[in-house]
Amino acid sequence: MRSLRLLQFTDTHLVADPAGRLRGAATLPRLQACIAHARRHFFPPDAVALTGDLVHDEAAAYGMLELLFDPLGVPVLLVPGNHDVPAEMRRRLASPPFQIGGLFFADPWTVVLLETWYAESANGEGRLGDDQRHSLESTLEQHRDDPVFIFLHHPPIRMESATLDRLRLQDGAELLRLLHRHPQVRGVAWGHAHQSLDIFCAGYPRLMCTPATCMQFRPRCDEFVVDDRPPGYRVIDLRQDGSIATEVVWLEGYRD
Repeated sequence: MRSLRLLQFTDTHLVADPAGRLRGAATLPRLQACIAHARRHFFPPDAVALTGDLVHDEAAAYGMLELLFDPLGVPVLLVPGNHDVPAEMRRRLASPPFQIGGLFFADPWTVVLLETWYAESANGEGRLGDDQRHSLESTLEQHRDDPVFIFLHHPPIRMESATLDRLRLQDGAELLRLLHRHPQVRGVAWGHAHQSLDIFCAGYPRLMCTPATCMQFRPRCDEFVVDDRPPGYRVIDLRQDGSIATEVVWLEGYRD
């Protein structure tokens, strides 16, 4: 049975200086290592998803994303995170192979790219807003018979961390109620939390947090504590029967 293969990279946090670091992590070499590992083991995918915080507040770093992902020869699906600069993101990455937000179709699946960045965010929290939720409801009504997968940046659920939970998707409860009405949504994957999570809850889609390519936060800590886990990314196989096979790939043994 053929699957639609997606690779998810998130929270790359690139800066203008190729040698720049975030909380001790050399962000560009770590992303390059994740891409190289994926090319050896999981290529070619049907698409690559980059789910936010692609740069760390420095718009010049989008040039590195062009250089890294344009040569891969596959669609690159993007959503902005709270550290992104959406106007510059759209200016630099507005043409194929890049796609920011919207829908991506690969029979029989519909992949939805939700944008949770909003200009009024005080500290990095996310929000969909009424218009985007209504648009999502309309999309799901139109594709009621097709399996659907959703990417976004901010967690729609609590991550059992006081600091992270203040920065989650502020209207996540509304999103979950919407998805509860549409069982054709089979999976939701996000980043932002810099850790791995994969849970099932009756009546809801499979919920997945993907670790960062840069550095991880220790799960269930009330403050931001850098974990000793290596860079990671997620492989997602969307099967023809509507089921999902997925795994988080850790670059065990990686050293800067």
